[in-house]
Amino acid sequence: MSTALRTLAVAVATALSSAVLTAALPSAVAVAAGDPDTAAWERTGRPERLMVIRPGTVALVSRGTVVRRLYPQAGAVPLSWLAANTGHDWVSRQAGEDSAVAVRTAVLLTPGTTLRIGPDTGKVLFAAGSTAASGTWIRGSRATLEVRDATLASVGEDGKEPAAEDAAGRPYLLMGAGGRLDLDHSTVSGFGLPGSGPGLSGFSGVTWGKGSTGSAAGSSFVGNRTGLRLAGSTGVKLSDVTVKGSLEDGVVLNRDAGTVIENLTSQDNGRNGLTASGTDGRALTGIGTSGNRGSGIKATAQSGLRLTGVTSQGDQGGGIRLVSCAQCAVDTATVHGAPVALAVSGAGSDVSVDEPHFSTGTTGISLAAGISGATVSGGTVQGFERGIAVSGSDVTIRQTAVSDSPTAITVYGQARQVSLEGVTVRGGRVGVTASDTTSGVALTDVRVSGTTRKGLSSASPGLRVTGGSVSGATTAVDLGASARLDHLTISGARRGLHVAAGVHASGTALDVLAERKGIEVGRDGRMDLTDSRVRAPIALFGPGTVHRGGRTQVTLPPFPWLGFAALLALTLAAGMQTVHQVRHRRTPAPQVASHVRNTA
Repeated sequence: MSTALRTLAVAVATALSSAVLTAALPSAVAVAAGDPDTAAWERTGRPERLMVIRPGTVALVSRGTVVRRLYPQAGAVPLSWLAANTGHDWVSRQAGEDSAVAVRTAVLLTPGTTLRIGPDTGKVLFAAGSTAASGTWIRGSRATLEVRDATLASVGEDGKEPAAEDAAGRPYLLMGAGGRLDLDHSTVSGFGLPGSGPGLSGFSGVTWGKGSTGSAAGSSFVGNRTGLRLAGSTGVKLSDVTVKGSLEDGVVLNRDAGTVIENLTSQDNGRNGLTASGTDGRALTGIGTSGNRGSGIKATAQSGLRLTGVTSQGDQGGGIRLVSCAQCAVDTATVHGAPVALAVSGAGSDVSVDEPHFSTGTTGISLAAGISGATVSGGTVQGFERGIAVSGSDVTIRQTAVSDSPTAITVYGQARQVSLEGVTVRGGRVGVTASDTTSGVALTDVRVSGTTRKGLSSASPGLRVTGGSVSGATTAVDLGASARLDHLTISGARRGLHVAAGVHASGTALDVLAERKGIEVGRDGRMDLTDSRVRAPIALFGPGTVHRGGRTQVTLPPFPWLGFAALLALTLAAGMQTVHQVRHRRTPAPQVASHVRNTA
């Protein structure tokens, strides 16, 4: 009998212990029982409050415990319905503001569900907790989030909006695989967790994740960590979108496909206005950037990118920056007030630039060493300290006008095979320069005018100049290395052509008209002229040698008969006036009759 009692006592104690454990650890029991809402809480980082929206049910999970389940009508769940049914600690109306709603919970949209925000909930304040677990967000996969005619803003624990930049629980929107996120005439401000890096990229503001789609139309994204991020999305359309004041990049495009952009403005962001990477064959149009601390547009590691009609105004890190961009094209871009309007760098970069309009800055176009090649066609580059700077190889610049730049075009570094064709240079100090470390530099029909010091200055061995003209400089052409000049016209310069000591150059069909010295050759230098003409008060000068072949002519410059005639006419007029005054110096001054009264 005693044994039976002992057995019964043990059984009762075991049952009581199980009951106590079950009461103390409800989440563990629920997980063991396979509760999907508690499992979702575990999976999403154990937020303090989580609202799980499933087809036909809404579960409220507090610290791992499902405290309540609600049953909305079939179809999309309006945020206004949640505000009316979940309670103050979850989603509720703001006191005194019928259209304002406060969200104090993270929201998970499960497959097949739709959450609709606005227009009856015109302002939605997402609480930013002091910890990541106490923050708010909306996430989902194979679900839909619709935001229309609404303002979504973060609010700190102190009631200020947007929440502080370093608030650990700042809200964010993230749509995952198979999901859809649409924002129509709405504003999102103060979103995105603090910090940066791969682990936080999806929580940086508003993100279309891998395999998601959707749109943003007539909407603004203000003061977010990253304004917009498309990370592996498909077919997202952005139209009439403004992104500004982001702490990091304004817009990030990474591994996205089929993105369509129409009229996107990205301004005053902490880094780049727009960054693009990881997608080949991308075409971007209608993008305007301004006032960003980084570049207006930065593209890296991709092939076949085409930028059309983009504009940049005052972006502090540069207008357009292309890094390792293969077979990329920039068409009719306009950049003003950036340190570097267009910079191309990185191994494998091969870029064509058509009809650029770049103005005011340090460097208009920078083509760095290590690129595979570049072509610039047409357009204008104006008001830079250096108009075009080339240190890369296999570069062609044709029909481009460079003006008002102290140095219009410079070829330097290890540049190889650089060709200027039909280029026009106006004003500045130096037109075209080529350093002694370059080779294969060729100028065809290049016209340089109005430079104050030198039109063409080259120390590049083997320089070839064909056609074109240089006018209006202290020294029109200054050669510090071997060169061949054919059919080049030089005029309006104090010194037409200078050949440095020890340098051998040749010219065919040159036409040199200088104000003082025609051709000056340094010691041990040599200039071979064929079928050329040199006209200057001192036509040939210096200790070097000038060899004249063919029908070469060396003469004084033409006498300026029209100027002489004008001077003679002025002298004659002055003389006649002097004679007139001498002849009449004794003539008495006319007297006014006494009866005439002067009333002046």
